[in-house]
Amino acid sequence: MKINDIKIYKVKLPLKEPVQFSWEPTINNHFEFSLVIVEGEGVKGYSATQFTAQTDVAVKGLMPTLKNLDIEDFITNDRILELGSWFFGRVGPIEVALWDLIAKKENLPLYRLFRGNRKEVKIYASTGRLMKSNELINLMKKYYELGIDLVKIRFHRPRIEDDFDIIKQIRREFGNSIKIAVDANQAWSFVPPFWNRYDALKVAKELERYEVEWLEEPLFKDDIEGYAWLRRNTNIKIAGNELEYNFSKFKQFIDNKALDIIQADAIYSNGFNECVKIALLSQINNLLFLPHAWDPGLGWLANLHLVASLPENLTPYLETPLDPSWWFDEIIQFGFKDKINIENGYVKVPEKGGLGVELDLEKIKNFIV
Repeated sequence: MKINDIKIYKVKLPLKEPVQFSWEPTINNHFEFSLVIVEGEGVKGYSATQFTAQTDVAVKGLMPTLKNLDIEDFITNDRILELGSWFFGRVGPIEVALWDLIAKKENLPLYRLFRGNRKEVKIYASTGRLMKSNELINLMKKYYELGIDLVKIRFHRPRIEDDFDIIKQIRREFGNSIKIAVDANQAWSFVPPFWNRYDALKVAKELERYEVEWLEEPLFKDDIEGYAWLRRNTNIKIAGNELEYNFSKFKQFIDNKALDIIQADAIYSNGFNECVKIALLSQINNLLFLPHAWDPGLGWLANLHLVASLPENLTPYLETPLDPSWWFDEIIQFGFKDKINIENGYVKVPEKGGLGVELDLEKIKNFIV
């Protein structure tokens, strides 16, 4: 099957209230993403990404190579995928859209195309804002009512001691009835504070006392030696690599014993195929594979299918953005004709062909810029 066309559209959604996430320097009134559409033999495949500029450049740069190329020749060619990301921009959204197309052609949900058998996946609630303890606790109570037993919170306050106080308040309220993970957003954020290795170790040692599940991205993204040192000196699991791409980069971290949890994202890496390889390498090395999934809706959905295609003991949870409380229904699932519900801490994997949801393209067109 040939690739006949690739189109990319920028979508800009107004937010019902201003939001500032821990990794961002400014308050947002809109959420922007790119919708990627590929076509082959009259079938269309879709994906989405927040890396709007990089994906636009990748589509334009690769178009002469991709036009009328066999789809299988693209998605199985690591050289094209890796050089595409290196020369132009992220190719993951293109690869995922092509898998969506292939799975539709085969009339299979994407996870089953990859021989997965998990019809539902357990999620963890991922917060994004630096909230006061009472607001965060009230939000966590809503998660608990949905059957969610693991919540990831953000550490990025000017004083580390104020971050510690949040953990204390949560444990005081919930005891050990809710598991906690911590994301430090130190790998790629432009927003201070920026931790050194000893800051990260101080945090890790304190989090051990509160039985935190993992500490995520406590150091700059390329400090492999620092991650390995931190891992040797703490008992808490260390997670990272959420925005990395190219298999060799993930292999470097794994070979250097720098992480306990690998967080490759099907959209921000070089795609679904690459993530499956990374997951298998993680399994061989007795690591967990928990994909990053703070993506636009189709990106989150791609990672849902990725998790459903892998063993539960390797990938027990899917990250799900639930902050603010309306984000999942109104932003993640914007443009979905069939909504996905959280029940007893799980989501069911859509069983229609491809990514499994039908898009309301007329609704989406109203927000294309």
